[in-house]
Amino acid sequence: MVIVDLVLYVPRIEASMPILRNILLMTAKRYKALALPLPKEFCRLAIMNPGESFRLLTGLGSSFARLWGWVPAFLRDIMVIEPLTTLDCYDSIDRLRRSVELGVEIARLVIRFRLSGRVDYDEWLRLFRRNTISLVPPDRPVVVIDDYAYFIENYTRVSNVILLGPLIPTLIDLVALISSGKLSIDYLAEAVNYAIGYIGDYVVVSRDLTEAFLRLINNREYMSFVRSAGLPIIT
Repeated sequence: MVIVDLVLYVPRIEASMPILRNILLMTAKRYKALALPLPKEFCRLAIMNPGESFRLLTGLGSSFARLWGWVPAFLRDIMVIEPLTTLDCYDSIDRLRRSVELGVEIARLVIRFRLSGRVDYDEWLRLFRRNTISLVPPDRPVVVIDDYAYFIENYTRVSNVILLGPLIPTLIDLVALISSGKLSIDYLAEAVNYAIGYIGDYVVVSRDLTEAFLRLINNREYMSFVRSAGLPIIT
């Protein structure tokens, strides 16, 4: 377990990113060390070759670019404003590419359901077990976490926590928790059924991740399901 002074939990939605950027500027001045859930390769390019870092961002998908497109300018600002700050990016390009591949496979399963009306729950489970890789943040005073599963396992052991948005799992989080054994497999069928609806009815028709997420957390049936699983919820 990594002991840190401050954990910033940020859901993967666009609306939380301006808040995160402002808080990181303040925390850099105080703590002089930050850990971000971003690929090391991206952060290195963001400082040395911003144009190339943008191409790397867009190569990982439009959603990733919308979430983290502000980072190159932010990192350069930090180097000028607080040059003694240590910055760690603790993700990897390989893991993110696997996440993109997972998204493609999930879309394929959703399309298959739309065409056939049948769901192979074991296939969903195998897919997540094969592609989900957890990250462990480095030992730094301030750590940004955007992984719901890791956060709920570890946040009570840190000195301070700031939530930069609702602490609510998405359907993808639920299936990932089940595939890793952190949530009973008894919830698999219902979680997958909700995931199919979330992707097909919310993500596809929403303008961005924020709108899809807000529609999800306003679904009373889904919120009741999450509560029945005993998972932490903070709105």
